[in-house]
Amino acid sequence: MTERRVTRAVILAAGTGSRLREGDDELPKPLRPVLGVALIVRVIRALEASGIREAVIITGHDGERLRRVLSSEPSLGLELKFVHNSRYHQKNGVSLLAARKFIDRECVLTMSDHLYSPDLVRRLLAYDLPEGACGLGVDYDIERCFDLDDATKVRVERAHIAEIGKELDAYNAIDTGVFRIGPALLDELSRLDAERGDCSLSEGVAALARRGQFFGVDVGDARWIDVDTRPALDRAEAMLRVFGDDLGDEPGSAQPTAMNPEALEAFAPSWVRAATPYNESHFALAEKKGAVRMMSNESPFAPSPRVVNAILEAALRGNLYPGGTEELAQKVAEREELETGSVLFGAGSTELIDVVIRTFVAPGEEVLLSVPTFSMYEARTRTHGGIPVLVPMTEDHEHDILALLRAVTERTKVIFLCTPNNPTGGSISEQALCRILGLGLPTVIDEAYVEFGEGESFSYLIRKFPNAIVLRTFSKAYGLAGLRLGYALAHPVVTRLLSRVKVPWNIPALVIAAASAALDDEAEQSQRLGTLRAAREELREKLGRISGLRPLKSDGNFVLVDVSATELKAETWVSLLLAEGVLVRSLGVHHESRTAVRVTVGTPEQNARCVAAFERVTQKSLLRSPRPFLSAQLGDAE
Repeated sequence: MTERRVTRAVILAAGTGSRLREGDDELPKPLRPVLGVALIVRVIRALEASGIREAVIITGHDGERLRRVLSSEPSLGLELKFVHNSRYHQKNGVSLLAARKFIDRECVLTMSDHLYSPDLVRRLLAYDLPEGACGLGVDYDIERCFDLDDATKVRVERAHIAEIGKELDAYNAIDTGVFRIGPALLDELSRLDAERGDCSLSEGVAALARRGQFFGVDVGDARWIDVDTRPALDRAEAMLRVFGDDLGDEPGSAQPTAMNPEALEAFAPSWVRAATPYNESHFALAEKKGAVRMMSNESPFAPSPRVVNAILEAALRGNLYPGGTEELAQKVAEREELETGSVLFGAGSTELIDVVIRTFVAPGEEVLLSVPTFSMYEARTRTHGGIPVLVPMTEDHEHDILALLRAVTERTKVIFLCTPNNPTGGSISEQALCRILGLGLPTVIDEAYVEFGEGESFSYLIRKFPNAIVLRTFSKAYGLAGLRLGYALAHPVVTRLLSRVKVPWNIPALVIAAASAALDDEAEQSQRLGTLRAAREELREKLGRISGLRPLKSDGNFVLVDVSATELKAETWVSLLLAEGVLVRSLGVHHESRTAVRVTVGTPEQNARCVAAFERVTQKSLLRSPRPFLSAQLGDAE
C-alpha cells in the first residue's frame, strides 16, 4: 500500500448537542467534559497523535465560545483555523460546505463528538485509496457499537460503499464518523444544496458511492464511540479509564481518576438499565409495625418437626457440595406419574421463571401474559430484553383465550398462565388450556397454588403436549418459602434444554433434605391443607358480610377483595389496615385495574384480627387521606 501525506483535518462542531444537555446547562456539546477534558480537545489530541498538523474547526451554535476555549487550550500543538457556519440549524453537509476553501486537497473529516484511538486515523490514512476517491472508516464488529439504533449503518460491497443511512435494514458495518475526503465530495454537496437548499453528509457520500468513488475502510479493532447521549458519555468515560486517553490496547494504562459509581450503568444493556429492582421493604415494614403478615401468600404454619430434623441432619454435611436432587426428582416424578428426567429444581419457582425466559427469549422477542397476574413474569422478561405482551382477563377474572390467541405473533416465544391465578384466585379449564397448548409454543403453567384448589395438576398434559412446562413450589402449601425451592415438570427434552441455562449447585443440601421430608410428611400436609381451605372459605364469608366488600371465590391461599364500593382506593385501604395492625397487598404491580386488595389466609387468630380490622376501617368511614408511604414500597412475592 502507498500512503499519501495528509496533514489537515476538518472537524464538524456546529450542532447544538441538545441530547447531552443537563437542565439549564447551555454548554455546547464539543465542550462537554469527558473525564475532565472537553470532547473536542480529545478529538484534536487524537488527530495530532496520528500525524495531523492543522485542524479546521467548523463552528455554529455558540461558536465564539468554542473559538475562545480552543484558542487558549495550551495542550494543543496543532495549528487551528475556524470557520463559522451561520446555517448550522440545517444538515451537517451544509456545515462542511462552509469550509470548502480548505478542502482543496485530501483531508481527514471527523465529528467533534466521536472519540477514537489515533490508530483508527492511521488505518484510514494508510489505506491505498484511488486518486480522487474518498474513504470512510467503518467498523465490521457491529455488536460492539454502543447505541446501534442511533448509529449510521453502512453496507459495503467489495470495499465500496453501496448504501449508508441510519434506517438501513441490510448492512454489514457501522460508520465511525472519521472520513478521508477531497474536493469531489464538496462538489456533490454543492450540487445537492443548490437543488434542495440543504444537504447531509450521508447524502453526499451516497451520491459518490453510486459512482463507485467512496470506499469503506476497515478500522479493525481500533476503539471508537459516538458520544451523543448521556449513557454514551458514561460509556466513553469508562472506556478511557480502562484503555487510557489513546484508547489503546493495554487495559489499565489510564491514569487513576475519581470515578462516578453511576457510570457503571453504561456497561449494562439498555433493558437492564431500565429495570426496577425488586423491593423487599414490605417484609421489614410488617415487623416494624408489628402487623400481621397477610400480604405475601405465605403459609401460617412453621415447618413440621420431621422437616426441621432433616434440616439439622443435613447441616452436619454443610462442608460438602449439595447432591441428592436426582433422588428428590425421582420421588416427584413418580408422584406425578412422569418419566425420569421430567423434573428440574430451582431456587423457588421464580428462578425457573427466569431460566425459562433466558432459555427461549432473545432481546426484542415477545412473552405473552394474561393479566392481572404474578409480576415476576413481566419483570424477568424486561430484565432480559424481552417484550411482555399484556392481555387483560375478562370482566369475570377469567383468562381471555380468544384475546390470547389473537395476540400471538411471529415474535411470540413463551406464554405464561398462572392457575390458580395470583392475584385473582381463579383457575383455567382444561379445554381452554389445551387451546393454548395446541399452538405448540413453550407454555408455562404456573401451579404455585394448585394444592389449595379442588382440581388436580395439569402435569398429565405433558404427555400429550411436550411444549407444556408446569411450575410448582414448596413455598406455599408446604410452607417452605424461606428455603426457596421450586420445580418444573416438563418433557425430558425440555428439562435438558433448561438445564443448559440453569446454574449448577443452585439448591442447598438443607433445602433438598427439607423438601424430601415434607413430601414424606403426607398426613401433616393433608391436615394443614384441609385447615387452610376451611379457613379461606370462612375468611371469605366473613369479609363478605362487611358493607362495601366483595371477596371473590379463590382456589389459592388468598382472597381477592373488591373494595370499589367503599370509594376508597386500594392503597388507602392498605394504609388504614396497617394502622389497625394488618398488612395486606394492593395490586398495581399485578396490573389489577379494579380497586382490590389481596388478603393471605392465616391462622384462625390472624384471620379474626384481619376481619376485625376491615370492620373498624369501614365503621370509622375514614375518608381522609393517610400518609401515602406504603404503596411505593410494596414489592411482590410468590
